[in-house]
Amino acid sequence: MRRIALYSQIAAAAVFALFVLVIVGFQVATSGEVRDGVSAFGVDLSGMNREEAITALEAAQDERISRSLWLMDGADGWELTQSDLGLTMDIQGALDEAFAAGSEGFNPSRLAIVWKFNGTTEVASDRIAIQGSVMQTRIDQLSAEIDQPMIEPQLDIHSDGTFAYRNAQIGRDVNDRATRENILRALANGATAATIAVDETHPYAYDEDFAHARNQLENVLAEPITMIAADREWTLRPDQIAYWLTVVPPVNGQEAMVKVDESWIEAVVYEIRWATDRSPRTPRVWWDVGGALYVMQEGVNGQTMDTDASRSMIMDAFLGLSGASRLDLPVVTTPPTPLPADLNDLGIRSLIAEASTPYGGGAVPERAHNIELAARLLNGTVVLPGEIFSFNAEVGPMTTDAGFQVAYGIANEGGDLRTVPAEAGGICQVSSTVFQPVFWTGYQIERRSTHSFWIPSYTSRGIPGLDATVEDTTGLDFRWMNNTSTAVLIEAYADGESLHVRLYGTPPDWSVEVDPPEITNVIEADTEDVLQDDATLPDGQMLRVERAQDGFDIKIIRRVYESDGNVRELVLQTTYGPSRNVVLVGTGEAAGDVTASTP
Repeated sequence: MRRIALYSQIAAAAVFALFVLVIVGFQVATSGEVRDGVSAFGVDLSGMNREEAITALEAAQDERISRSLWLMDGADGWELTQSDLGLTMDIQGALDEAFAAGSEGFNPSRLAIVWKFNGTTEVASDRIAIQGSVMQTRIDQLSAEIDQPMIEPQLDIHSDGTFAYRNAQIGRDVNDRATRENILRALANGATAATIAVDETHPYAYDEDFAHARNQLENVLAEPITMIAADREWTLRPDQIAYWLTVVPPVNGQEAMVKVDESWIEAVVYEIRWATDRSPRTPRVWWDVGGALYVMQEGVNGQTMDTDASRSMIMDAFLGLSGASRLDLPVVTTPPTPLPADLNDLGIRSLIAEASTPYGGGAVPERAHNIELAARLLNGTVVLPGEIFSFNAEVGPMTTDAGFQVAYGIANEGGDLRTVPAEAGGICQVSSTVFQPVFWTGYQIERRSTHSFWIPSYTSRGIPGLDATVEDTTGLDFRWMNNTSTAVLIEAYADGESLHVRLYGTPPDWSVEVDPPEITNVIEADTEDVLQDDATLPDGQMLRVERAQDGFDIKIIRRVYESDGNVRELVLQTTYGPSRNVVLVGTGEAAGDVTASTP
């Protein structure tokens, strides 16, 4: 048995020695070639000598680094080679690994290569690398093209009537780390495209949110807007409109909008309505040579602007919603009440009452002109039974366009009463002179306002406090009703010294009583002269426009006893402030003589 074991050991040793000799012989025989089954960079190098292997690996390198990789940013793409991205391949190191595989050492792997037990062996897998600085340079170049700041949209209206819009822009910033990872993943997987990772910052709104507002401004600021009412025109330039416009930015999903100052719209509507609206003006009637009545001037139609419709049209135009540059505002005309065919049916037969007030004696010429013009406009007015006389309606516009001149009036400037230049200054003397015979006759007073100061020349039948002030721009008017069954004809004329007003018709069948006035709370006036600068007067010229008068409260009661026993009582209770001795001192450019004048 021992002999058999010994023989077995000798045989095994001989086989092993033979195996080693075969391997050594095979290795010696193939020491200048790559073993079969060895590949590098995907190239089978089996049986190649070093020169052949270098050629094969260099070809593989050229093919690999020239491959394209598209770097994509949405629909935009940049085509780069893998070499552009810093890909490198260590050919010499790969060759060393390839020739060493199956040729060095004594282990199972080597035996597997020698005896081709495991097919193909890939070497040099770590001989492919990326140069980080090269890749970063490419990413930086892409960032320079892609990166952009976030810009909020902005719509500005300029004072010259133009507007400017700044487009919204999404902020974009290439994410270097994520982009690098995407590129490396694509290279490792053999992909042909990699995504450029971009971080975005979004503005609060976008261009489409401002589209409507921009369209509004394009419409309203494209050209002047003209408003037409009763053959008169008002034109506003884009710069005049732009001042009142604002842009309301988009919020809570609502798009941006252009808004207009509604108080300004109301002011525009008021101005046009004030210049347009008028009550019908009655025909003017007078006596001919034989004493019969005739129409010496036809009546004038009244006109009323449709305020609501006009406001809506103007609002839409100034908001750029209608795109209209000419607006025909709706105006309704109203003819005056016709007179009877036979004017004798009016019942105008005799003088009913009269009053007069002085205005001559060195009055301001412009004031005298206004009084005389208003008298001419009123003369011949007929107030039919049941109709209401409106001083403002019968005189018409109290403007320089209508022939009035700038004189002086009392203005309340923040509680401070001042004498200032005023169109149609002095016209209140006409309304006061009309008021007095209407008061004494007993006609029904509908509306009446008084002056801030008492003016002694307006005293009637020894009683102060019987004045009536008017101002058509603020709506102050003197109105009374002819509450009789016959017409009243108004005669008004000025002779250079006094203004005269007479009422003709049929005397009413009632009686009038007026209690003595109750005057209380007298406030003594300051008689010192008050010098007040006035740029409308030539430099150095002086003009006295107001005289000191005491202030006081006055109560006047009028009772009208009608034939049916009815008693109408009118209580006039007025507070007059103390007036001053006001002298205007010219500060204008033109030099003038130093004079004094009394209104």
